[in-house]
Amino acid sequence: MSFQAVSSVLVLALVVLASSSSAVKNSTLGISSRAGFANSYQRYFVYNDEPVTFFEAWHKCRAHGLRLASVHSALDDVKLMVALAQEDINQRGPWWIAGTDLGKPGSFVWITGNKRIDGRAGYTNFAAGQPDNLSGAEHCLVAGGAGGTQWNDVDCESKSRGAAVRTQSCQ
Repeated sequence: MSFQAVSSVLVLALVVLASSSSAVKNSTLGISSRAGFANSYQRYFVYNDEPVTFFEAWHKCRAHGLRLASVHSALDDVKLMVALAQEDINQRGPWWIAGTDLGKPGSFVWITGNKRIDGRAGYTNFAAGQPDNLSGAEHCLVAGGAGGTQWNDVDCESKSRGAAVRTQSCQ
């Protein structure tokens, strides 16, 4: 079976799984969560519909015991894509994720664990030509916006919606 066929089957399986999951809305917080994307560590994706800066998204997540999403594998990326597509039928991204190079321009890390983001150290999903640090002011990562979850570096003070996770480790 080809890689493309396996990928299609995986996405279809996740869509079926997602359609049976429950959604919870909290309109006062502007956050909704979708259980059903739990892996062995019970990781749940959470969304913020209100456009906020990177730091506002980070603080909002932390205030609710959450953290901005980090994407460590192709499977994480597929889960995020399916979850966001279900929550946001119009794909109104982009959504903030936990990547930044504010500590050292050009060296992106996940602020949720200081793990480097590069092809040698792990999974990446940058759009073609990204990151480009346009105008020397793009230091935070967003995912999606064009029907997918590819990453782009943008100005941390621009406004996007947030994508956060709740992780409940079995340990």
